[in-house]
Amino acid sequence: MRLHELHINNFKFFPKQDPKSPLLKIDGKNILVYGENGSGKSTIYWSIYTLLESAFKPKNIDISKYFEKGGKHGLVNIHALKKHNAHIKAVLKETGQPDVSYYLDGEIATVESVRVNSAIRESGMASDFINYRVLFRLHNLKHSKENNLFGWFEDEIFPYLLVASISSTNSVGDVLKVLKLGPAKVKDFDEIEEMVFPNPAMQHHAQEAVRKDFRKYQKYDSEIKKWNTKLKAYLSGITTRANQILTNDFQKKFEIKLDYTSSKINVTADDLGWEDPIIELKIPVYNGKRNAIKRPHTFLNEAKWTSIGLSIRLAIIEDWTNRPATAQLKALVIDDMLLSLDMSNRDIVLNILLDRYVNDYQLIMLTHDRYFFELAQGKINARNKGADWLKLEMYEDTENGISRPLILKSKTNLERAKNFYRQKEFAASANHLRKATECFVHEYVPKKKQYDRNFKPLDLNSLIGKSRAMARANGLPAFLIQDLDLMRTYLFNPGSHYDVYTPVFHNDLKRAIKTLEQVSILTSINL
Repeated sequence: MRLHELHINNFKFFPKQDPKSPLLKIDGKNILVYGENGSGKSTIYWSIYTLLESAFKPKNIDISKYFEKGGKHGLVNIHALKKHNAHIKAVLKETGQPDVSYYLDGEIATVESVRVNSAIRESGMASDFINYRVLFRLHNLKHSKENNLFGWFEDEIFPYLLVASISSTNSVGDVLKVLKLGPAKVKDFDEIEEMVFPNPAMQHHAQEAVRKDFRKYQKYDSEIKKWNTKLKAYLSGITTRANQILTNDFQKKFEIKLDYTSSKINVTADDLGWEDPIIELKIPVYNGKRNAIKRPHTFLNEAKWTSIGLSIRLAIIEDWTNRPATAQLKALVIDDMLLSLDMSNRDIVLNILLDRYVNDYQLIMLTHDRYFFELAQGKINARNKGADWLKLEMYEDTENGISRPLILKSKTNLERAKNFYRQKEFAASANHLRKATECFVHEYVPKKKQYDRNFKPLDLNSLIGKSRAMARANGLPAFLIQDLDLMRTYLFNPGSHYDVYTPVFHNDLKRAIKTLEQVSILTSINL
């Protein structure tokens, strides 16, 4: 099934909405959102996350606290009135099946129904949420600390991971929680009112009843060993795939290893003696040298760490053997996760998302980086997949002292030119065609060739001239650049200035639009 509607009412930055009108009418498409800082972009991320995450909470209060206005953990919009309850609603649809709604507010009955809803829980396990904070945790360690990633796995991965060899019904995180409680306590033979842990000291006790309780310890010890063995094997498999992604996609010349040290117990009558396992990230090979890096978290830069974190997460995302592939919703929600990557690596990640994961997930990509937004749009259009995407822009809008998100469908300059053309606003259409041409030459001509001898930026005429040489080298039809030059003279200049003597002709605009469409397709540049 696919997400078709998302309702967000009085939650975080979003104030009261019309309950009959969804905030986002998605219609099952993937979503690409550009949002200024403070526009409410991340509220979309957190609303979907909160809705799915609530199915993993052990207590009702762990959910209802988010809907307490003014509470320490409350996420209710500051302008909300008490009678306008905050809520989140997702509507899922698939042809031939009844619609499904996931709904969450602060009412106890609703909270309870979500918390025990296995379908929402499965969707949470089959989906993934990645933002900059998640990746930053990987290497936010002092030099003096050991590079132990167990806490990261315990919080970010294990609750949503179903490894069949460990349990076919419970997540790795759930199994771990049970193991950390220890074996069920039994009555103390000497102090009948006392309860104690089954422990090794019971093995040779004179009383047979006590020796039977020792078997409970043996069972628990066996479960610990199984968990450690199977988890170690799973991490080994994930590491193999992560290294392939690092090498083949990110073009990195190093390997990673997740060195697993098993959890330990030292059970006595009164104490479990539990020690968490250690998952230490090591670099066994770096640029052909073995064991040259002793402390990866202080040696590697942030971009390399981000590529490591992404490779691990992507390896997990691909592994449907250990995730509920039959879940109702499989969404991959990404909020500014690529901030620490340079543009070449952002390009790599975008290609991975658009070529591989778009087939298994409904992608929801959010960013405040305008260049990244345009880059993503260009790649989507170059794949002729624009119809599969909802592209939005978000801004902060203030009315009567209340800030609210302003959500607009994103249009390229070429799309705006077409709209104005259809509306017979020919001068406005010509102006946006000029902007589309400027976008093309600035993307097509290498940056170092966009300046004259005095390091002053070249004008549009000169840049079109530079494009001719680039076109010859790249096999772009020469007539397209020639058409751009003619359009600049006869259409763009009159359309951009007050000129009552030069008419803008209908057929010339139509031809200009077709020319720029061809340029966009052949160069994969989003105009």
